[in-house]
Amino acid sequence: MKEVRSDQRVQAGETPVPRSGVLRTVTRGIMPASVTVGEGPFAGSSGGSFEVRPSDSLLGNIDIEAVLASVPEFHAVKGMFFNALAATLGERFTQVVATLSSPPRGGLYLPFSDYPMRDFLRLYDAAARLSHPNRSSREAYRRLARQQVSAFRESALGRITMHLATDPGAALMRYTGSLGALTKGPTARARQLGPSEVQIDISGYRGVLEYPLGNFEALVMGYGAKPTVAVEVRSTDALRFVVSW
Repeated sequence: MKEVRSDQRVQAGETPVPRSGVLRTVTRGIMPASVTVGEGPFAGSSGGSFEVRPSDSLLGNIDIEAVLASVPEFHAVKGMFFNALAATLGERFTQVVATLSSPPRGGLYLPFSDYPMRDFLRLYDAAARLSHPNRSSREAYRRLARQQVSAFRESALGRITMHLATDPGAALMRYTGSLGALTKGPTARARQLGPSEVQIDISGYRGVLEYPLGNFEALVMGYGAKPTVAVEVRSTDALRFVVSW
């Protein structure tokens, strides 16, 4: 009989490691709405955890209606991020507008005004699927999130915030510190664990975890470094990211 090493055994309730993923177990019940149970590189008794690099593709698709149902009505995002999505959608923007609760007057969002996060997620879902039609929606969300960092960098607040960020650690710390001015609802806190490692905790978050994941990857990659991100789903509205490079 062929010997099976301990690292090859699959316990009851576990999902085998996908080629593009890293870990296994998915505990049902406290995963965020963006997670498709049984798909993708998730593991961990606390609800879900995985470690990923830019070359790893996320598996599984997102049920956007389930995500929207979990987002509180008062959660909001600044208009600068909406305009970037509208530009990505092009002519399709008019189709999505009909589904929004607060469509922009004249088709243009005011950069520093607050708009519903639910509307942002509807636009984001459409833009991600349009931009990356051959990817899983989870991977499409993540890739579009990398592009969204550019919208922040090019804004007046972004230029001021990132001006003195000379390395990935400083960029992650400064970006996380600015999130309170960019969104309403979620809160974020970052601390540097070492010269090439930052831990970011997000609470009160009901969006999709692929969005901050892509943001943090883009901030590190902007300095020519290669990030590794360990993600832990701590509860239905709390995430922890440990970013190293």
